Amino acid sequence: MTEAIHRGGEPRPLGPDPILRGGKPRPPGPPQGAGGPLAEAEAILAGHAPLPRDGDELVFEEPWQGRALGMGVVAVERSGASWDEFRRHLVAAVRRHPHQPDESAATAYYTAWLDALEALLAERGLLPAGPRHH
Repeated sequence: MTEAIHRGGEPRPLGPDPILRGGKPRPPGPPQGAGGPLAEAEAILAGHAPLPRDGDELVFEEPWQGRALGMGVVAVERSGASWDEFRRHLVAAVRRHPHQPDESAATAYYTAWLDALEALLAERGLLPAGPRHH
């Protein structure tokens, strides 16, 4: 059980730990049965520029990669952009920045992901257009 402190300062149980289910780690990927934005993104990107996976698990070799994914999901949703729009930018970014021998496939993918996100937000007037620095 996890606890939260409510206004009175007393802990109160919140129910089963959201990270654990029955003492076992949560399954990888989006929660089962959840259709949320990540599931929508995966469905639209599949076949064109699918998220890096190792079996059923998303691949994040470094913390920034997971943060980039989360930031992208939130930014696309909040900007009012569609995942089809984002996919167009991601495919173009992957073509511009192919996987180099000195980097991992995940690093190449998430670097392209950030480039695509910047391009999408600039196109929508939410970031200044022009050269971006990484």
